[in-house]
Amino acid sequence: MKLWNKSNTNTAESVERFTVGKDREFDLQLARYDVEGSIAHVTMLGEVGLMTKDEVNVSIEGLKIILNKIDEESFKIEEG
Repeated sequence: MKLWNKSNTNTAESVERFTVGKDREFDLQLARYDVEGSIAHVTMLGEVGLMTKDEVNVSIEGLKIILNKIDEESFKIEEG
């Protein structure tokens, strides 16, 4: 059972195809912006003291690795 299905509703197949049919494609198109937003968020967490400078640096380094994979078109989102 899908999380959004309730026992008393029936999601139309066409609506489900529209809303979940191309998630991976859209996620890949938006991946760069998600990562850039995450870098900004981590930076803010460091500035307000919720992450240490080392934690921020490690996190941003990891996110930049993901950005490089996106740029190289080797970043993949697996089905499921």
